Amino acid sequence: MKNLFVLLLIFILSGCEKQENKTPELHVIKSETVFSLVAQGELEAVKATPITATTSSRRPQTIAWIADQYSLVKKGDVIVQFDGVSFQNEMDAAEFELVKLNYSRLQKNRELDNSLADFNNESDVVDFEYVMAQKFNIDNPMLYTKIEMIDASDNEEFLEAKSNYIDNMSSHFKGKSDSEVGLINSKSQMQKAKVEMNQANLDQLEILAPHDGIVVLKKGWDGSLPQAGKSVFPGMGLASIPDLSLMKAKIFVPEIEAVGLKKDQKVDIKLHAFPKLKFTGVISMVSKSAQPKKRNNPVKFFTVTVTINEKDEAILLPGQRLDATIYTTEKSENIVVPIQTIFRKNGKSWVYHKTANGDYRKKDVMTGICSTSQCIVESGLSEDDIIALIEPIKESSKDKEKS
Repeated sequence: MKNLFVLLLIFILSGCEKQENKTPELHVIKSETVFSLVAQGELEAVKATPITATTSSRRPQTIAWIADQYSLVKKGDVIVQFDGVSFQNEMDAAEFELVKLNYSRLQKNRELDNSLADFNNESDVVDFEYVMAQKFNIDNPMLYTKIEMIDASDNEEFLEAKSNYIDNMSSHFKGKSDSEVGLINSKSQMQKAKVEMNQANLDQLEILAPHDGIVVLKKGWDGSLPQAGKSVFPGMGLASIPDLSLMKAKIFVPEIEAVGLKKDQKVDIKLHAFPKLKFTGVISMVSKSAQPKKRNNPVKFFTVTVTINEKDEAILLPGQRLDATIYTTEKSENIVVPIQTIFRKNGKSWVYHKTANGDYRKKDVMTGICSTSQCIVESGLSEDDIIALIEPIKESSKDKEKS
């Protein structure tokens, strides 16, 4: 009994070993095939009126209130309202500076008027003394000594020089005062510009709806929607009012799966919100290069734009998530094999074909469209051929004798 058990165990192990050494095979047949790939995306409107932050502001603005996603608006309704506290504070500060500058201007003008009056009075006195000195000039040597005549002449020259000095000082002081007043006027113009700019910003704190429709908020680079308290830059897109009569789908296909994508291919679409409904479309554009969707994610995607055939303004709303099936080939009868059965090197493709005596030989084939799992064989194989699913296992001569 024990010997019988040992013989049975040896037989089982021998069978397992033989089974392990056998190369898995595939019988080649023709079948109806269609290649497709599944990707995710979201709905967008073909036409939409953009809602952007005002470009007249030279700095970021803070959102105080913004309409809810997909809210209905009428023409003239408020969509976005910005916080105007900072603009009001700056305008008040600029107006206060204008008042100070006006007082400085008045003070300078008053100082100039007083100084010019003093210079004019002194100049009048000197001119009068000069006239008197000329009228009573001492030039008779019979009546005055030589020293007295020299003193009188020197006094006349001194008065003339003093009069010229006073005139020069008056002109210099007036020029200096005019420059200071001009600087004050320049500062006033700067403050007036600040007042006008902040007043313009205060007048544009609200963004109104240009026409009736629904509000679709625009996602930022980080995927977040604009909300109260968020700072936005001038000209930054905040929302849009789409035309729901014609919709499109923006689909993101991973770069590694984007095989055979081209314009006019058919697409089936299912919305996450309405999984039982099916919509159809046609590819209208494929991006030229793959780009990451997020900054911190290195995975790249091709962006595929699909025009949707159906119209349903109640269901097809921008921003809805969707699953898309893109048909990269038409349905046809072909020989299709698993992609791991195709071996490639130096531009050549081959399979391991099983011959009549049970050996596997390399056989060149020409492949057509391939997906990540299957490949169409256009030539080199026929129905009922047998090929190896993997590279054949090389059996030793001893193993062959046992088999």
